[in-house]
Amino acid sequence: MITHVLPVLAFRPLYDPLFALFPGMSDHWLWLVLPLVIVISLVYKCTRIKDLKDLPKAAAIMSAQIFVVMAVAAGILATAYWAYVKCD
Repeated sequence: MITHVLPVLAFRPLYDPLFALFPGMSDHWLWLVLPLVIVISLVYKCTRIKDLKDLPKAAAIMSAQIFVVMAVAAGILATAYWAYVKCD
C-alpha cells in the first residue's frame, strides 16, 4: 500500500512531466486544453458581462477566439520549426 503513495509524494511539478505521474496521459495531455479554455472563458465572461443571459454566447465566442489564436500560433511555430530544420 505504501508503494502507491510514494510516487505521488515524490512528484515535483516543475521537474517531472505529467506522464511521470499518469503514465497513460502522455498521449492525450493536449486534450486537456479544451476544458481549460472553456472554463477560463466562462470565468472571465462571468466577471465582465452585465446580464447572465448572454453568458453562453459570450463564452463560446471567447473560446473560439482563443482556439483560433492558438491554432494560428501553432501554425506559425510549426512553419518556423520546419524552416529551421530544412536549413540545416
